[in-house]
Amino acid sequence: MPLHGEYEPSPTDFVRDQVALYEATDGVEGGTFQDRPVVVMTHRGAKSGKIRKNPLMKIEHDGTYAVVASNGGGALPVWYQNLVVNPVVELQDGSVKQDMRAREIFGEEKAQWWDRADEAYPDFIQYRVTAGRDIPLFVLEPVLA
Repeated sequence: MPLHGEYEPSPTDFVRDQVALYEATDGVEGGTFQDRPVVVMTHRGAKSGKIRKNPLMKIEHDGTYAVVASNGGGALPVWYQNLVVNPVVELQDGSVKQDMRAREIFGEEKAQWWDRADEAYPDFIQYRVTAGRDIPLFVLEPVLA
C-alpha cells in the first residue's frame, strides 16, 4: 500500500461504521448501500495529509474502476480535492486491495462511464438533475509496479 500515515476516521457515523465493518469482514458485511455493492477507497487528505477512507458505489469495467463525486447531489465531497492533490489511492473490493491512480475524466470518456455508473447505481441520474453543478468522475487505474 503506498499510503502510510495517521488514519483519521470520518466524522460521519455511518461512513466510519461502514468502513470499519467492511474492512473487518472483507466486504462480507458493510459491502452494500441500498442493496448495491460498494468498495472502500483509501486516500490522503489534501490539507491534513492524514489517511481517509470512504465507501463508494462499485463501478467497475475490465479491471478499471470509477468513483463519482456526487455527494448525493450536494456540494462536492471532501475527497474530491484529496484526489486532485493526491491521486494515488488504495481501493478495496471485497478482500482484494490494490493500488490505483485516480484521473478525472471528461468528454466522451466521461459519458461512457456515466452509462456504467447509472447502471451500477441508478440514483446517480437524479443526483445530476438536483446537483446544480457538474459532477466529477474519476477513473481509478491500477498502479503498475
